[in-house]
Amino acid sequence: MDAKLFHELMDSNKQTALFGYALIRDYLLPDLIGDNANILYWSGKKLAREFLLAAEEDLPLFFQQANWGKLQKTKSDKKQQIFKLEGTIVKQRLTNNPQADFLLEAGFIAETIQNQNGFISETIIKDIDKRKNVVTFLNQLDRNDKIDPNLIPEQDPLHLTELTEKSNKE
Repeated sequence: MDAKLFHELMDSNKQTALFGYALIRDYLLPDLIGDNANILYWSGKKLAREFLLAAEEDLPLFFQQANWGKLQKTKSDKKQQIFKLEGTIVKQRLTNNPQADFLLEAGFIAETIQNQNGFISETIIKDIDKRKNVVTFLNQLDRNDKIDPNLIPEQDPLHLTELTEKSNKE
């Protein structure tokens, strides 16, 4: 990491949080993982089992709280969903690391949708637009392939939408 980037990331409190994230995500993890970047996809799925989200509306809120960027569903039908991810962290990651990947986020989306719907779900990175700093994910839901209910974590899901609404009222 060069000095200019370090100072840029440390410029404000919000940027300080981004610095820690960028430091681990884009500089340490690639060295540890090497050529096996798919580990990040499976790690995202594991995180989604640890942070089980109650509703589809909780997914963008989780991304926001995790400082992964602004996630928005742009298209949906019974089998496919398209999400766009953008924001300050996405822009910084794409600007400062041309090889930045978003497999962790893809895995999290896939597992969350799978747990919420009860069918096998996979998410791919459909496009990374480095000019617009937008990552597009395509989620495919296989309504012919139910998951074993025993595979869904036995824990109370997080109701982020309800928590946010409650915080806004207080």
